[in-house]
Amino acid sequence: MWKKSKITDQTANGQGPEQDMTHKKRAGIKRKSKVPGVMITQYVEELPEGKSTPDFLRKPIALTIQEGKLAVFKARVSGDPKPEVTWRRAQGDMSNMEKFQNKFDEATGEYHLEMPKVTSEEADTYKCYASNEYGKAVCTVILNVIEVGFKKKKAMEEMDASSTNPTEFRKLLRKRAKGEKKEEKHDGEIDERFWEVIMSADRKDYERICAEYGVKDFRVMLKKLNEKKEEREVEQAKYVEYLSNLKHIDLKGDGSASFEFEMELKDPTSRVFLYKDGVMLPFSDEMAMKHNLKTVGKKLIFTVKDLLPEDAGLYQVDVEEVNVFSTDFKIPCVDFIVKIQEVKAKEREDALFECVLSHPIARIKWTGKNSPLEHGDKYSISASEDKLIHRLLIKDCMQLDKGIYSASAGIKSCSAWLMVEADTEPAPTGKKKARKTTQAGGAGVDLEKLAEEQQGKLQKEKEERIEAIIKAKEEQQATIAENVVEEKAADDSALVEDPPVGRDTSKDKQTEIPPKKQEPPVVKSSISDGGQLKPVKEEPKVDASPKPVKTSPVVPNKVIAPPKSDVPEPDTQASEGDNSGRKRNTGPPVSDKVIDPKEGQSGPEEPEESPESNKSSGRTRQGPLLKDTVIGQITDPKEGQSGPEEPEESPESNKSSGRTRQGPLLKDKVIDPKEGQSGPEEPEESPESNKRSGRTRQGPLLKDTVIDPGVQFVSGLSDVTALMGQPAELLCKVNSEQCEGAWFRDGKKISTEDGLTISKDGSTHKLLINSCQEEHSGKYRFEADGRKTEAMLNVKDPPRFDQNDLDAFSKPVTVKVGQNAIFKLPFVGCEPMKIQWYRDGEELLDESNVKIEKSTSHSRLLLSKCQRKETGEIKIRLKNEHGILEAVSKLIVLDKPTPPQGPVEVLESSAVCIDIKWRSPKDNGGRPVKNYLLERQQVGRNTWKKIGEIPGVPTYKDTDVDHGRKYCYRIRAVTEEGISEMIETDDIQAGTLAFPGVPAPPKVVSASNTCINLTWTAPSNTGGSRIVGYTLEKRKKGSNLWSYVNPTEEPIQEKKYVVKDIAVGMEYEFRVTAINVSGPGEPSNPSEFVFARDPKKPPGKVEDLKVTDTSYTTLSLSWTKPREEKGVQDDPKGYYVEVRQAESLEWARCNVTPILLTSFTVKGLKALSMYWVRVIATNEGGDGVPQDMDNYILAMPPPVRPRFTNNKVKSFMVVRAGNTVRITINFEASPWPEVDWLKDNVPVTKRVTISNSDGSSQMLIPSSERSDSGVYTIMVKNLVGQETFSVEVRVTDDPKPPGPVELEENVPGTVTVIWESSPDEKRDDHLHYTVSKLESTKNTWSSVADRVFNNKYTVCNIMPGREYHFRVYAKNDMGMSAPSESPTWGIERRKEKFVVNMPIYKTCDLRSPPAFLVPLKQHNAPKGYECYISCAVKGDPKPRITWYRNNVSLNTNTNYYISNICGVCSLLILHVGPKDVGEYTIIAENAMGRAECSTKFSVRE
Repeated sequence: MWKKSKITDQTANGQGPEQDMTHKKRAGIKRKSKVPGVMITQYVEELPEGKSTPDFLRKPIALTIQEGKLAVFKARVSGDPKPEVTWRRAQGDMSNMEKFQNKFDEATGEYHLEMPKVTSEEADTYKCYASNEYGKAVCTVILNVIEVGFKKKKAMEEMDASSTNPTEFRKLLRKRAKGEKKEEKHDGEIDERFWEVIMSADRKDYERICAEYGVKDFRVMLKKLNEKKEEREVEQAKYVEYLSNLKHIDLKGDGSASFEFEMELKDPTSRVFLYKDGVMLPFSDEMAMKHNLKTVGKKLIFTVKDLLPEDAGLYQVDVEEVNVFSTDFKIPCVDFIVKIQEVKAKEREDALFECVLSHPIARIKWTGKNSPLEHGDKYSISASEDKLIHRLLIKDCMQLDKGIYSASAGIKSCSAWLMVEADTEPAPTGKKKARKTTQAGGAGVDLEKLAEEQQGKLQKEKEERIEAIIKAKEEQQATIAENVVEEKAADDSALVEDPPVGRDTSKDKQTEIPPKKQEPPVVKSSISDGGQLKPVKEEPKVDASPKPVKTSPVVPNKVIAPPKSDVPEPDTQASEGDNSGRKRNTGPPVSDKVIDPKEGQSGPEEPEESPESNKSSGRTRQGPLLKDTVIGQITDPKEGQSGPEEPEESPESNKSSGRTRQGPLLKDKVIDPKEGQSGPEEPEESPESNKRSGRTRQGPLLKDTVIDPGVQFVSGLSDVTALMGQPAELLCKVNSEQCEGAWFRDGKKISTEDGLTISKDGSTHKLLINSCQEEHSGKYRFEADGRKTEAMLNVKDPPRFDQNDLDAFSKPVTVKVGQNAIFKLPFVGCEPMKIQWYRDGEELLDESNVKIEKSTSHSRLLLSKCQRKETGEIKIRLKNEHGILEAVSKLIVLDKPTPPQGPVEVLESSAVCIDIKWRSPKDNGGRPVKNYLLERQQVGRNTWKKIGEIPGVPTYKDTDVDHGRKYCYRIRAVTEEGISEMIETDDIQAGTLAFPGVPAPPKVVSASNTCINLTWTAPSNTGGSRIVGYTLEKRKKGSNLWSYVNPTEEPIQEKKYVVKDIAVGMEYEFRVTAINVSGPGEPSNPSEFVFARDPKKPPGKVEDLKVTDTSYTTLSLSWTKPREEKGVQDDPKGYYVEVRQAESLEWARCNVTPILLTSFTVKGLKALSMYWVRVIATNEGGDGVPQDMDNYILAMPPPVRPRFTNNKVKSFMVVRAGNTVRITINFEASPWPEVDWLKDNVPVTKRVTISNSDGSSQMLIPSSERSDSGVYTIMVKNLVGQETFSVEVRVTDDPKPPGPVELEENVPGTVTVIWESSPDEKRDDHLHYTVSKLESTKNTWSSVADRVFNNKYTVCNIMPGREYHFRVYAKNDMGMSAPSESPTWGIERRKEKFVVNMPIYKTCDLRSPPAFLVPLKQHNAPKGYECYISCAVKGDPKPRITWYRNNVSLNTNTNYYISNICGVCSLLILHVGPKDVGEYTIIAENAMGRAECSTKFSVRE
């Protein structure tokens, strides 16, 4: 397992201000190091020259190491004086020098902390301190230890504990029992695992999680959850910027599980940890381990691969030591009993997959061809009632449906093939094949029978587990009780038996005895399971007055248990009627004593003389059996008796006792022998009883007594939910009207008080709360004669309004523009209350003109300076933990209207009047328009004439006009709030000839032998006056003469006409002309030609439909026109082409208008998709019957073998290193081929980018290296064949020059030039050398050798007495290197020594103290920009420059760039912000003195 070390330091990366253990706490300047995670504290304000504070050059790295290995932390530090390095740990000391070894490596300058044979005890947070007299540096590192193997030490400790001395074993057992008791959860205590899960869950999952962990008090849970969330948010805020989109862990189809969330860290170097059930898990970011982390932007995706059942658990993600996300992963324990089988189905037939699970699951995952399947029209997913049989039905199988289908349940899955066979039966002519009603597939076995058997097995396993748990619990409790009793028996010399609490047996009457003074003794129990002792409540008092003796149920004895402090508390379920808690009496038989329960007087004892009394009693008791109970120490004498016990029918009880008790079997009760009436008990010597219990009772036996079973509840209390201030009633009913009881709330007894009424109506008991308050919430209990019933009262206080206040709020608020509007509404409800205001659905927030007042009793909204656009609905929304309430009002802001809307329509423009029309204002300002204000101006004049106000109808007819003049009008709207802005018309001329526009061409509605029906539309331009009629003209086909259909003096008033003056069989066209007051306008365009004959019949089906060509996006068709049959089908006028995809049921028409040709090309197809195609012939009689293709068509061109089309591509290319290598190859192939690139017959690496497009492929190396040299081959392959093409690429660079050149004379008259190889010779096999020479008698260089592949060359014809110089160049495919020069060869001329007599100069002291030539200036820079602060300084020697901001040194601050060039000192602020404001000081100092200059720096927004 992984042992997680606790991080005690709560700052980022575990760093923060620390107290050095070797120094006293000193005030200083704290700053961060350039090394992340290191904090430096500087003790002095100014460091002496040449001194520095400690810092880490390399900080220790966190370790996760296996137990038993050597753990080493390494650190390198710097500082002057040399820092002292110490190590500390967060928990525990490091005084053991053998365990913690501090070492220093002088060779590397590293400080080591070594821990040999590390164990889990060393897992901790360690800190490394580096300190000197000027400061200290500290960093934190974590050590995680993986525990492995068998722990022998722990095993020996357990063996030693098991072999403890028997006399000490009781104390050890009691100590363990107490220790275990402390670990148990108390009532109401919630598991910590619950909080981890629910804090990362959605609100919709709260109810499910609470039910899973047994949390019932939602109100307390929600309150505590909010507190924990606030604490968690405060912790997360230290490291996390934001956290969102939490998706819990979910199973995937590939056998993995993943969960994800989006997170942004404040410090990118913060570490992320993954835990499962508190154990740290290692993970990888490259999907190389079982647990992996993938980061996509800000999204983190955790994946668990190769799932196993042990992978279930609580997964947590921590940033440093703060938890950010938790998710509970549960893997259902399920397997497939019957897996899905391969199914063979025919087309249009249904296919069925079936499987049977080992455990019930509501729904499993079905996938088809790696895609998830959902229930719908195509797939039917179902499960049986017992959730064991699951089915997938695939309807109407087609060829596209065949493939592999899988069923997944948890981490188990099974797969099978679906094979779809083509149907050989031909389809009916012109129709699609009908869907078949048969069904293929199925498991082939009786799944219902298998599921029933599996259900029985599951039920049997459940019962066996319950019995095993009950048995184990009984044995554990019996062993503990027996040990306690034996320990008490050994400590006491004799047992003292006290009477029951509250009863004095010596006087045979009830007497109250104070329980605090009572110390019940311990007696041995004869219970069959080991004598377990259990505490019980006080027995109800029994009336002791004498009564007649009656036959009654038998009462077994009661045994007083030891004090509660010495005996572990038994299981409460066992004491309340659980069969597992029922104990059988195996001690000696006790004679029955039958009494009347009202008198309490016992009758004479009847001895039992059955010969088998030692084994069991031969009597039959006539009452229901009650459980034996052990009486413990009673602390509250007022508590009643527990409820009645249920009869025991366990078969084991029949073995221990041969008697059948028909009455209530009461608990054993042992009374002091001095006060009892019976004689001493005779020990039982039955061999069987000795086997079952080796103990005997130490006191006299009592006779069995029968008690009245007491009060029973007819109906108990029920949970009640009430509103604050409303009444609430709790009631229950018992079986006795004389019964009295008591009411309790949260365990405290309540009585009649203000607002609380307790009443009784016969056998019904009521508790009435007149006005519920928050303090009335809780658990209420009613007790009567030891019986009790409980229920919860939840008092809710949702937001509420007073009805009068709500009615007043609902009335609209009307204000004028610029005025303020106020909305106020009181409310009641519990805190906290969330108050929101909305206007037209948009939330209002506090702004300059919006003010929201909130209090505990009311809220007020103030809208200042309201504008017309703010008119709308105002809504208040209140929300608390008990509910949501809304109230709606309306705001009306009054303003003057907007201008009337244009354009102004001229209804009539004649010599006598101008009639105009406009539209009402778009916004009337909240008031209706009363009038319109009109003004008129004659064009050419500067004055406007007021026409006056007209009623609020948007039309006006001006009769005061002069013929031929133009007028312009202004129109304003008038309301109670004011006058709108004006709208101005265009110039309108009175009395001009304005002819109407051209109407649309007439349309033929119908045609026959006797008439032709036509319609048309009016022209858009009426010419400024109304249309008075139309004239219609006709023309025969082939003629140029138009003739009127109607008389010109009788215009057609309607926009339709029936032409009857026609000749049968002739073809006509028509046109229409509009007429207004000015006269007729231009005629329209001619209509389509129409025959004067009866309607045609639709054409038949086209013939010989075939595909002529295909491609990835197009499809070409051709066909023959259908035959003409008189009276059945006529000739077509055109054709429509329709297509649909194979998986679609809808046809799409490819052409909007009919085509006349018998061929068509369909475009825009999806590559490699299957399509159905049909052609429809059409004419005036309608569309004919579609003609479908026999088979679907695949959108792809005919098969073509791959072929390269660019023949000009070079097969060899040289590229300079660092440049881009780009090779583009064009090809053609069909179907689309697979393209692969190889380098030297090996697939190319990831750094090579391959881009494939339609008909070409490109290989790209963005930045080439010498290692990229090689032969690159493209391989294009499809179903038809494959082709390859290779290009040799040589990546090289200008060669580096050869090494030093030496000259040797081996043969007179020759010189051997020897040089060292160029560094590039090993990397470039094409590299060679060129040798050039220069003679002293010539001024030019000549080449003496080229393409030399070794490192020497012999030059001939060397003349004596001459000087020679040689140069050697390195050359390759890219170019030539710089030359390497040789020494001079030949006789050198001797020269006399040149002597220079230098004059003696007098030295001058130029040293000077620092001085500022140009001082600093004030700067005011904008936020977010860069800013330079500079000055000029002089001094000799060169002064040392130090910058300060607010007396804090900036020389080591990475946020500033500091330079000093020739005395010009500059400080660059990289990103100006508020933190940069302050006083900046520059100090220049050298051995001669010191100078200082300061300035102020401010930031403007």
